[in-house]
Amino acid sequence: MNIRPPTDSRFGAGTATHSLFDALQKHVLDRITPALDAALGDADDYLFDLSQKGDEDLGLGALREMRRARAQIVQGFRSQVTARFTVLATCRAMTGEGGAGSGLDAGLSLLSDQDLEQQLAVEQLAAAVLRTHGPAFEIASKRMAVVAGSAKLERRDDPLDPVFLASAMGHAMVDQNLSDELRIIMFKFFERELDSALGDLYERCNALMASAGILPELKASAATAQPRRAPPQQAQPHPTDSNQVEALQRDPATQAGAPQMGMPQMGMPGGAVQAPMQVNVADQAMFANMLGQLQGWRVAMGLNTGVGTAGPMGGMAAPGPTLGTNDLLSILSLMQRDAAPILPESGHGGDAGLSIAAQLRKHMGQSARKLGVAGDNVNLDGLDGDAVDLVALLFDVLLDGPQYDTRIRQKIGRMLVPCVKAAVKDRRMFLMKEHPARKLLNTVAEACEGNRGEEPQERELLDHVDHTIDRLVAEFNEDVAIFETLEQELRSFMAQHRKRFELVERRTTEAQWGRERLDSARETALRDIESRRGERDLPPVIADFLSRHTAHHLVQVALRDGVDSVRYDRALTTVDGLLAALDRAAAGRWPDPACPLPEAGLLEILSSAGFTDAAAHAAHDALNELLARMAAGQAVPEADARIATQVVPVEQVAPPKLEVVADNAHLDFDAGVLDRIKALKVGDWLQLATADQRFAPAKVSWISPISARLLLVNRRGIRVLVASAQELAAMVALDKIRLREGQTAFDDAMHQMVDRLQSVNAER
Repeated sequence: MNIRPPTDSRFGAGTATHSLFDALQKHVLDRITPALDAALGDADDYLFDLSQKGDEDLGLGALREMRRARAQIVQGFRSQVTARFTVLATCRAMTGEGGAGSGLDAGLSLLSDQDLEQQLAVEQLAAAVLRTHGPAFEIASKRMAVVAGSAKLERRDDPLDPVFLASAMGHAMVDQNLSDELRIIMFKFFERELDSALGDLYERCNALMASAGILPELKASAATAQPRRAPPQQAQPHPTDSNQVEALQRDPATQAGAPQMGMPQMGMPGGAVQAPMQVNVADQAMFANMLGQLQGWRVAMGLNTGVGTAGPMGGMAAPGPTLGTNDLLSILSLMQRDAAPILPESGHGGDAGLSIAAQLRKHMGQSARKLGVAGDNVNLDGLDGDAVDLVALLFDVLLDGPQYDTRIRQKIGRMLVPCVKAAVKDRRMFLMKEHPARKLLNTVAEACEGNRGEEPQERELLDHVDHTIDRLVAEFNEDVAIFETLEQELRSFMAQHRKRFELVERRTTEAQWGRERLDSARETALRDIESRRGERDLPPVIADFLSRHTAHHLVQVALRDGVDSVRYDRALTTVDGLLAALDRAAAGRWPDPACPLPEAGLLEILSSAGFTDAAAHAAHDALNELLARMAAGQAVPEADARIATQVVPVEQVAPPKLEVVADNAHLDFDAGVLDRIKALKVGDWLQLATADQRFAPAKVSWISPISARLLLVNRRGIRVLVASAQELAAMVALDKIRLREGQTAFDDAMHQMVDRLQSVNAER
């Protein structure tokens, strides 16, 4: 190929090269700087809308950060671009070599100055825009390398490369010390604007360099010279509120052809009119986090955006044609009609240990061939690929662990294809808690979790779940409303089902409350008696009277009137009077008119213990006789039939021991876990280990106001555990209890997805 150096009749060769660098720099700044400024403006509007909805964190707080740093970000970006061109021009003029790796790259490296999220955001942004502008960039990058005097410029050294442009923006944001969430949002909006600006930039830069004699005959290679696909048509949001519509239009995902990192589309497909659903800010940040790490997960798992024949370790064969959204939906509809199980009977992992994502790709490739799609492997559009992989990962996490047996995994796994199809059509599923597909999956998981089918009512519920999933597979076509209909029907059935156990749970709670009050009253009565007895060596008759009759009376008064009541104080005064009379008798001073037995109080205690009036007076006489014998120095009897009755003695109540941590003098637990357990409320759920090493859901049914212990019941309302927060924290350390990260199965799975993505990327 004929490569000519840049020439200009007015200048020498070096001056011509420098002039070419200046012209290229001007093209970049004139087209990308306005795109960046527009992206920051859109982000400002987006954050303002959030702040108007009362979001004090991601809305108002981020808006303040944005407005403080906006001008500095634009200026920082311009400085990075100018510095890059200066380095290239200087190196070319001084040494005749390119500027690859010469200073600026180190300054822009995200490996040490940014976390993994921003690095992946840069990579995904570049990959997304190059799906549209790949052929033009290929030519521009080769010509730019010739201008720089280099065989090939590294991507972060090439000022025309989206990787450099995104890195320059990221470096400018690092200098402003912005939050991770705000940087991700700004990347999303910049991606959309950059996608619009690059076409004109590459056209002008290629024309400029070709006219200067830089590879004028160069054409795009066959691998990249693919025609630009028309983006799938997105339905417009229903104009129920002008502010809402404007906010949706500013959302990058509502624009046609939104790139991979764009926010999910907010309009319903097919023009369906639906009530607006609110975006949960926490879910939005979590979703952005997952998107930022998804590509790294694909690389680590040996996956790409292709579907078809699985290679070693789940990797895919060489990429083929790209499927449009309508083609993908046709493939998924065929899989839904075939009802072929994605999850094998032996478990949830797939053949040869493949993940659900790899299994899903394999089945999609088989269905694609049935529809006549050429090639062993086809690609998915960026947004479609994200939706497919996120739902597959969701099911992988949801069905992992011992809380579901194989039969239940198979049951829930039949929802995989309909949920993938729903996510492709409407990606709000990961953003909105009220999304119909999300709600149905939560309700099905709730019905199945901990349900072994051991009782007729449990089997009836599982049968209804089967009926619900059968209808979903048979009836879901283009309208996600079927999810809402089925969820309401299943929820209604579960409400009737749950009423059978509400009475059991209420009785369980009342019984535990009564037991707690009784235990507390016993402990208080015995403690008050022991504190007044002190170190005295009591005659057996007196000791028996206090531990049996007096303690029984104190417990009854405490339960009925409370320990602060007049009756309780009068009973303790009686105990004090009896012990004072005993001291006088032991000293030989009895009877003592100044310190007689408290007859009225003793008769009240005896009456409470079941004595009749005559028997109570006889017992009082027996106590007088006992004291008289002691004062006279005579032996006292071991027992007296006039005092002994059939009242059940009050035994010392030992603090409850938890079987799984019995004999542990010092419970071992994490302080952070303890704080989470103390924050649990009535109605919250956690996972409790069962005897067969599985986990079943346990509900916090009641928290004792006396001991602060938590009563846990199963879905049938039966008590399964009563323990303190410290004991529960120790059980977490022993993996006998697992805390939920979210209130629902979907929420919990999303948190686990983030953890899994971060773990996989950290190991790369």
